[in-house]
Amino acid sequence: MARRKGSTRRRQSTSYSAGKSYGEARIERITWVLLVLVIALIQILQQGGMSLPNFFVPFSGAVVLFASGAYQYSRRWRVSPFTWLGGALLAILALINLYVSPASNFLGLSLIVFAAIIIFGLITGET
Repeated sequence: MARRKGSTRRRQSTSYSAGKSYGEARIERITWVLLVLVIALIQILQQGGMSLPNFFVPFSGAVVLFASGAYQYSRRWRVSPFTWLGGALLAILALINLYVSPASNFLGLSLIVFAAIIIFGLITGET
């Protein structure tokens, strides 16, 4: 049997992991970094004596997740449902803080959502 020329060559894949492009994986990592930066920014500002409104943490997390999801969707990349659900939950918490219970502090719950999104992304490879 004759072999076809080049049949032993392997195709070089540009995919990063789980069929993702390098750009898609990079955007997901940037999303995680931005979520961590929100936490760091809050800590830095509070240690400097500045007080932020209670809705700031869930609102900024929702903005990061929705912006990341919209960007990935605009590039026709797959967006995990957990990105949309996490963003929606954080937006709901921010709205509750603004209109229903301004004195409530959802920092802990927001951090749990941040951690869940990052851990889910690390385990499944998508965010």
